[in-house]
Amino acid sequence: MAVVALLSLALHHPFPPAPRRALVHSLARGFGSPAPPSSPTPTLDADAAALLEEARGDVDRARTNYVGYTLAFLQDADPELYAKLKQDPSRPECHEALVELTWDAIAAFLPVTHSPTPTPAAARKLTAIARAACDGSAAAPRVLDVGCGNGLLLPFLVASGMGAAEYRGVDLSSRMIDAATKAHGRLGARFEAVSFSKACEGEERYDAVVFNGALQFFADVEGTLAQAASVLATDATARIVISHLNGAEFVRKEAKDNPTTVRSTMPSLETLEVVASGLGLQVVIPSFFGSEVQEIEKGLEDFYLVVLRRVGDNDDNERVEHD
Repeated sequence: MAVVALLSLALHHPFPPAPRRALVHSLARGFGSPAPPSSPTPTLDADAAALLEEARGDVDRARTNYVGYTLAFLQDADPELYAKLKQDPSRPECHEALVELTWDAIAAFLPVTHSPTPTPAAARKLTAIARAACDGSAAAPRVLDVGCGNGLLLPFLVASGMGAAEYRGVDLSSRMIDAATKAHGRLGARFEAVSFSKACEGEERYDAVVFNGALQFFADVEGTLAQAASVLATDATARIVISHLNGAEFVRKEAKDNPTTVRSTMPSLETLEVVASGLGLQVVIPSFFGSEVQEIEKGLEDFYLVVLRRVGDNDDNERVEHD
């Protein structure tokens, strides 16, 4: 069972505090994993290793326990927030907390569930996303990666022309940020455990704002894209990139199974046209999807990649390669 599907159960039947280990004191993505090893691996931290041992190597069960123990801690540490979570988890502050908790639980077991190297199919898609973000931008495009997770997209952005120092990745999960920093921090990239709204504060502007597997966690898609547009550079090629490796169909199922955490689905082309028009942007479709609307929409079901770019004289289909 997916972590987020267990949140309601854990809130109403919280686990008792675990006396044998220190709990992660922060509040605390799709979901599911390959079969774990039969015993904990040395690459897990002490908390995660203890949970996996307790679960006899069952990662799903270990994640469930992680959620339960963290909520039990929260019940004592912040009873007001805990009560709000039980009453109405859709509140903005509650939803943020649940997203953070969900991804912290997933991040805790990344060393035994995910290979550090993407599959060839995933790498091709990540390359297309990175090219969509960097193509036509400034010589050294500044990129804001929203919901960056463990920094998966960073190497592909660098390979597509972005300097690592021009990258800023933000995520609600401090554990994901720790994993990203450990994997890529030496390159000079910035990773921060902050919300998208917080990241938009200040004067910093970007040539590309990327939502890769992240937009569905925002209930107000139009407002979120408007906020992204507000931090775009004034350059004519500045853009918002919206993507999901598994496509729109996957996200619809995700939203159906986990409505508390996944608050929206990938926007239709019709919706994006309306939203983009109001923001002075145009919808640009990578050329590999084809040129017919029906053909494009079918492609987006399996791999979602759309660019919103400032209105100009450029074609509506951008030359982004997808090997």
